[in-house]
Amino acid sequence: RQALAMMDHPNIARVLDGGVTDEGRPYFAMEYVKGVPLIEYCDNAKLTVRERLELFVPICKAVQHAHQKGVIHRDLKPSNILVCLYDGKPVPKVIDFGLAKAIHQSLTDKTLYTSHGMMVGTPLYMSPEQASLSAVDVDTRSDVYSLGVLLYELLTGHTPFDSDTLNAAGFDEMRRIIREDEPPKPSAMISTLNAEALSTISQLRGSDPRKLSESLTGELDWLVMKALEKD
Repeated sequence: RQALAMMDHPNIARVLDGGVTDEGRPYFAMEYVKGVPLIEYCDNAKLTVRERLELFVPICKAVQHAHQKGVIHRDLKPSNILVCLYDGKPVPKVIDFGLAKAIHQSLTDKTLYTSHGMMVGTPLYMSPEQASLSAVDVDTRSDVYSLGVLLYELLTGHTPFDSDTLNAAGFDEMRRIIREDEPPKPSAMISTLNAEALSTISQLRGSDPRKLSESLTGELDWLVMKALEKD
């Protein structure tokens, strides 16, 4: 509650109140965000690549604001970023900092630390350091990795690692894939799609199938892969 209360940003859901019930159960009341998940909104609205990037910028700024307040999210994914319409303009809101953890400071005398050996987050969007379960704790770079996964999905319609592959893998193999395997660049991912899938992905982005991969080659490829670096 204290971590959330420190943040004041138009793209982060506000905490209105907090306390402890008579039974000793902590609670907080948060702004109700009447929106739809990020990817779902973009696909339903058939946003172009440029429009998706414009929507992604305030999300990055919101996460940066949290980092400047000493808070990391640790579970950034489409369902935790809701898009609402204000005066006809889409506004993304980052919600659910329930897994957030203070960095470089102690928020309370009883700051809770993640139990040793517990994996926190969602595998498809999880950074290598979160999957390693090592003694080295995650920091702001873990959120940057998750933002890279989100951008990858916004551009290509796929996450860097296939959900079926991760789901079929055992726990240890899933962690190994996240820590060691290198995903293809976004433009390369697009080029591997069959004609039907490519047509669908292109239509959702208002693009010609022949031009979509080309539009990702260069700076966008570099940006995404920089965020997804294992180190």
